[in-house]
Amino acid sequence: MAGPGQIPGRYNLVIEGAYETFEHQIPVEEFVQRLKEDDVPDLVSVVGLSEALAEEDLANELAHEMDRRANDLEYQSPTVQFVVEGSFHRSGKTYDLRYEDELHSLQQVFGPQLERKEDGEWLVAPF
Repeated sequence: MAGPGQIPGRYNLVIEGAYETFEHQIPVEEFVQRLKEDDVPDLVSVVGLSEALAEEDLANELAHEMDRRANDLEYQSPTVQFVVEGSFHRSGKTYDLRYEDELHSLQQVFGPQLERKEDGEWLVAPF
């Protein structure tokens, strides 16, 4: 059974230190490259999302590749964690990430279907 922050077939967004993460950790840039190459590991923690959201080009490239590979990922059903620094804040019907006193829209990358789990330190989004 999947532990907290580790639901297969979904993007899991977890606050750093709140839940157990996978040993295999890659930066956002490498995750984007693996999406392009259709080479996403079965269990992976992606680090650096907080910084990537502040870089509009990288955030847009990540969103594009995630959208492009959504059907493949649904079929493959890997467990992908995004380990973030900061905290989640509800913004209307979606969530923002507060990092270094700035709010960054998570909808930009993950779409509007973010769902809060447990105590608010874990969000999930469909591929």
